[in-house]
Amino acid sequence: MRNIAEIRRDLSAQIATIKGMDPKADKAAYDAAVEKAVELTKELENANKVELAEQRLADKQLSDLEKDAKRSFSIVKFLREAAEGKLSGLEKEVAEMGAQEYERLGLSKKGFVLPAAALRASAGQNYTTNTDGGYAKVEQMPRYIDGLKDRMAVAKLGATVLGDLIGTVPVVSAGAMTAAWYAEGATASVSKAAFAKVTLTPHRNAIVGAFSKDLLRQTSLDIEQIVWNKIQEAHAHLLEAACINGSGSSNQPQGILTALAAVTNTPNIIAIGTNGGPITWAKVVALETKINAGNANRGKLAYLTNAKVVGDLKTIERASNTARFLLDGNFDKLNGYPIEWTNLVPSNLTKGTASQVCSAMIFGNFEDLYIGHWGGIDIVVDPYTLAANGDVRIVLNSWDDCKVVEPASFAAIVDLTTNA
Repeated sequence: MRNIAEIRRDLSAQIATIKGMDPKADKAAYDAAVEKAVELTKELENANKVELAEQRLADKQLSDLEKDAKRSFSIVKFLREAAEGKLSGLEKEVAEMGAQEYERLGLSKKGFVLPAAALRASAGQNYTTNTDGGYAKVEQMPRYIDGLKDRMAVAKLGATVLGDLIGTVPVVSAGAMTAAWYAEGATASVSKAAFAKVTLTPHRNAIVGAFSKDLLRQTSLDIEQIVWNKIQEAHAHLLEAACINGSGSSNQPQGILTALAAVTNTPNIIAIGTNGGPITWAKVVALETKINAGNANRGKLAYLTNAKVVGDLKTIERASNTARFLLDGNFDKLNGYPIEWTNLVPSNLTKGTASQVCSAMIFGNFEDLYIGHWGGIDIVVDPYTLAANGDVRIVLNSWDDCKVVEPASFAAIVDLTTNA
């Protein structure tokens, strides 16, 4: 069976061919081209079903391998042996699973691959109890994707996170339908919802870091968790930056602020002033009002900003001499909604004469921000570049995307000047 990437490439080319054809000029050729596209679509659907079955089988295979080894997969041992160029035991078998997965998906491999099954499995499992003919899991640390979510403010606020994706993933959003009252027997007019489709597409990203050789010689479970934490933190930082303000070009996904700026006349961007200005209670409420006016007040509504704006929210009064501040008492809620901050929300924006000092604040339904993950992680281990320092250079390649499904679900201010 051909890999998914090959089928998708042929299907895209076939659709492009059809769009360039005139069915009136040669109906037989046009019909044949459409039939070929249908065949390719069916082939892609079947390949996706097979891959889903392969992923389920991989989960069982990894579990069996760990039971046979009487221990869990070790990221530290994996990196140490990869640096030495000689994977062995469980780590070698897991890398072989990863290579097979990338081949099926048609993803390019640059080093050793941690398969999706290894990311779904809990790190640091300890097999010590005699059951099932051998050993049972009694100690578990968070799964990789769960760890990513815990480190991302947008995920905490309710972003929709999709893992183990196969191929491109279309996400459909619908416009409103209409309703009216009619006399008995009167003909009701047909109301058709307008559908828009956005597609999650795998984007390759690379994370570069280093671990000392001394660290990789350790076998402690605490060291295992430190290594996983460092990888997750870098991955989460990259993803969250894209979710908030990704450019949508140069292989970056498009983030919330860029999606809002791309809408004609930017109706959901609320201005403070010609040269920006400080946050006020009226503007905090204006963000909510904008979403309510667009009938998008549903799902996981919340505010997101940076530390500078949060500092102002805690020190600016709603009205003079009231000692009631914008963010008062319960610092987890603003205007009755959850609020999170991350310094990945930009604070270097420009408005008029306020050059590269403006901050942003976002309000909206974070469920309409989708984050997708494909396959496992490709790890290139380079023991030479930083050898003089006693370090091992690590390059991790993964495949992710993020998309705002409904731009109307978000509103933002991008010209906030702050005291900090």
